[in-house]
Order: sequence, then C-alpha cells, then structure tokens
Amino acid sequence: MAEVFLKRTQSGFEPDAEHDAVIVQKIPFGHVVKAVITRPRNLQFHRKWWALVNVTFNNQDKYDTIEDYYLELKLKTGHYREHITTKGKIIYVPKSMSFASCDELEFSERYSRAIVVILRDFIPTATAEEIDAWVLQVLDFS
Repeated sequence: MAEVFLKRTQSGFEPDAEHDAVIVQKIPFGHVVKAVITRPRNLQFHRKWWALVNVTFNNQDKYDTIEDYYLELKLKTGHYREHITTKGKIIYVPKSMSFASCDELEFSERYSRAIVVILRDFIPTATAEEIDAWVLQVLDFS
C-alpha cells in the first residue's frame, strides 16, 4: 500500500511531488484505487524530506531506482524494526517515514541522521551545506 500526497487543481487532483508522481504513474489507466482524504499536519516536512531523497538519489551512483535507494537510506539511518523468521534469522524491516505525528525536533533529528548517512555512504564528495542548497533549490521550484 502506498501513501501519496495530491493537490487539488482546476483540472483535478495531481501528485504533489516527484515521489508521489512515480507512485501514481504505476497505476494502470482505468483501474480503481481506494483513497482516504486527509489533510496532512506536516506537509512542509514531507516536501523537504522528499526533496532531500530525490536530489541525493540523483547525485549518487550506487542505486538504479529511487525505491532501492530509499530503502537503504531508511535502513542505514536505523529507521527499522527487527523481525525474527521461523528459522531464527534476524531481518530488518523498514518503518514508515510518516511525518503526520512528527514534531519539528523529531523531524530535524531524522533529517540530520539522513544527511550524515548520505555524506558517509552515498555522496562523500559533497558537504552538508551543498546538500541543503540542493534541497532549497528544489523547494523553491515546487
């Protein structure tokens, strides 16, 4: 199940960000989907987070899909739970990055942890300041 953010325009509902558009584009024409309409509490956190994910994905060369990159980013930032299989093997299951109940302090901690991981594991030639500038540039065009 996927969660997307849509904005209402005169021509109907449109994806709010690139990540949302990718999910919507995977729905075949003519298929019916179920939607629960709510107004998100922290849309600015959602936008900033996905701007970070998109610009850093586009500037790294380890993953071919944003889905794989995002999965690895969540695992490397420790945003997962452990699950023990019936054979006793421990696997890590990423948690949702929902910002609906996230306050500014919690968001800042997640965001900062992600920056550290991105600089260490994905784009070691960049600086935190460069990444922040990339994110702000994306947000200014949104």
